[in-house]
Amino acid sequence: MRYFLGLDIGTKNIKAVVLSDEGNIEEEVSTPVYDLINQPRDGFVERDPLSLWRRVCDSLKRLKLKDKVEGVCVDATSGTIVPVDDKGTPLHSLVMYNDSRAVAEAEELRRSSSKAREFESFLPITPQLVLPKIMWMKKSCEFYRRIYKILHESDYIVYRLTGLFASSSNTAGKSHALLDCLKYLEEAYEDVDVPVDFMPELKPIGSVVGYVTENASVEAGLPSGIPVINGVTDASAGDITSGAIKAGQANATIGTALTVHVVVDKPVPDAFQRFYYKTYVNDLFLAGGFTNAGTTALDTMSGLLGKNLIELTDMARKIPPGCEGLIACTEWYGVRVPKTYPSVRGFFIGLSEITANPGVIFRSMLEGSALALKLMLDAVEEVTKIEVYDLRVSGGASRNDLFMSIIADVSGKDVYVVEEPNSAVGSAILAMWGCIGGEIEEIVSKVVKIRERFKPNMENHVKYSKLLDKYVKLIENLAKVV
Repeated sequence: MRYFLGLDIGTKNIKAVVLSDEGNIEEEVSTPVYDLINQPRDGFVERDPLSLWRRVCDSLKRLKLKDKVEGVCVDATSGTIVPVDDKGTPLHSLVMYNDSRAVAEAEELRRSSSKAREFESFLPITPQLVLPKIMWMKKSCEFYRRIYKILHESDYIVYRLTGLFASSSNTAGKSHALLDCLKYLEEAYEDVDVPVDFMPELKPIGSVVGYVTENASVEAGLPSGIPVINGVTDASAGDITSGAIKAGQANATIGTALTVHVVVDKPVPDAFQRFYYKTYVNDLFLAGGFTNAGTTALDTMSGLLGKNLIELTDMARKIPPGCEGLIACTEWYGVRVPKTYPSVRGFFIGLSEITANPGVIFRSMLEGSALALKLMLDAVEEVTKIEVYDLRVSGGASRNDLFMSIIADVSGKDVYVVEEPNSAVGSAILAMWGCIGGEIEEIVSKVVKIRERFKPNMENHVKYSKLLDKYVKLIENLAKVV
């Protein structure tokens, strides 16, 4: 039997999965890393790369099968970057995907670069993109002149394993990687006087980046000389985990963030810039978007109400759809759908003596997240003309059956929940594919198993369609005053 390793660097946890060539998960470990998150100022979200690497090594050393692993692939959060010098030494903390310090720089990029503006139909300009963050560093940080490379989070871990700088066009999507070749949108970098050479070389998804060095072998416990396979972001690895690898299939990865991806065969510009495109396996593309409507708001409310998620879910089951008029928005870091409104953040509308109880509040939040998911699906279907025939859900929140039922009712689609929602499985699939070749569909069919299907209640769907209209009007009107 042969073994392959997938490593997922999430916001809350590092997860490592060992997959056999027979398609079975043989071992998995999880290591908390949420305590590494630091918010030194409003809008700033960081974590220490050296501490993160130590946690990665701790995770890998706990694997009993680590000595038998024949290949490894790494995924991590999308748009999280670290500047390094020519020796690969970090010059700053990791600037996280949800960091919003570069608001002014995003507007400057839009003003200064016609190419970046044109590219917005594929990649809307936001403060979370890589170029605005680099522009902020250029203005604000003494170390800027010593930058050799700007690495995404997974690129940094791959560098620690191999000693090489590389990325994929999927991982580097927020760095203005092009969709039709392994290059960046160089004109956008030139327009804001940022060297495009800061960015690591782009290599195909599934190709060999390099091999585990002796040094990394000692630190991380993996066999020296095994290949490190070029991977994707954590959300895209979740898409692979879900089994969504054909045009018309979609996956919603619900963890700290809620990311919706629809597999499409070609990128079609979106005039309203509601979502982005990323490259994917088999010359396909992912159309979709990141929203903040994940578990952050749910976990925070759990702590505030003094009840765990299981208790809150049980209470929410007793509440009718529509929550007696209470409407919640769980995009607490700025709304992304129906359009991008950074100033509109989480809200509750309709609080009363009836609705001010934990069950109603929690269900309204589940409904709010499902509405955000529905809006992203609608936008992609409208623009690409590809009807989603297969909606998968992965990520930690997919274990909440009430949430899955609500998503089915809101979307009006059958929802398939995978048995193992861990993004590390998707990276392990890529590791196997990169090492042994063949068709990735064959590997996916071996590995991915559906735990449960949730069929929509169409009576509830009609109610939620009316609620969706109200939700959109609320956000659009709030955007005028906040």
